[in-house]
Amino acid sequence: MRYTIQGADCRLSVAVYNESATKTLVVLHGMRDHGGSFESLLPVLSDFRVIIPDLRGHGLSDQNGVYTMMHFAADLLQVFDAFEVQEGYLLGHSLGGHVAARFAALFGHRLKGLILVDGFGPPRQDARLPVDQFALMQAAQVQALQQAGPRRKIMADETVAVARYQASNPGLDRAVVARLVRQGVGPAPEGGVSWRWDPRVQMVWSTFSHEDSEALLGNISCPTCVITGSEGLGYWLSMHPQLAGQQRLYEQELARRVGLIADAQSIVLKGAGHMVHYDTPEAFNQVVLDFLRPLTP
Repeated sequence: MRYTIQGADCRLSVAVYNESATKTLVVLHGMRDHGGSFESLLPVLSDFRVIIPDLRGHGLSDQNGVYTMMHFAADLLQVFDAFEVQEGYLLGHSLGGHVAARFAALFGHRLKGLILVDGFGPPRQDARLPVDQFALMQAAQVQALQQAGPRRKIMADETVAVARYQASNPGLDRAVVARLVRQGVGPAPEGGVSWRWDPRVQMVWSTFSHEDSEALLGNISCPTCVITGSEGLGYWLSMHPQLAGQQRLYEQELARRVGLIADAQSIVLKGAGHMVHYDTPEAFNQVVLDFLRPLTP
């Protein structure tokens, strides 16, 4: 069943599965994605009510141009309240992982367990950047926001979209790609189709610091499972080419961040990249199930 609820200041589209189940898992997708990408979890979680919202600016939720970390966290609190989740479980991937970790640090009494899927961001090469490098990074963020707008890439039809999606995720079954594209595109005013996400969402990265996020990891008290892929560094190279050849740093940073959470375990799935649930779906589903099973009555 799909519902429309009121988020912090916009409407959110929320899919709910297994509504009669007494245990609840809320799932948050990542940037440029939509809730449908985690429907593959449903076969192994038949005894859970699974709640999957489209994040603001994504899927069928509103694209109101306001995308701060606090707004994403407030939307999540609205989801918990709207569906009366007093104590549940939470899974977040990428951007959704950042939101899930923030929520767990601030509203930990609402959670029995937390799963973060490649949700820490790129490894930090220096604890404190020299001021000139920091200024360059800030200037780049300002320029990115200056150029940000609601315009998005137009494709001729869903066939083109499927080909592009398949090229980015070659391991995905063609039928799964077709479903994800069908759920993830909509008609463009100029004709053709476009992805259902607002390019302005990327402003979220300028609304919080990774240093603050890491400080808050120490406030997470529920059992936590961090799932990453052995090839995760590859995702960051296009954005941070200076990380080339820094696999050891990547692994050290992962261990350091996991260590900031009091009750956390780390699972690295061999052969998976940033889209862990796409690259190794069966192994990913099994890790999720193995983590949740001991925590649930």
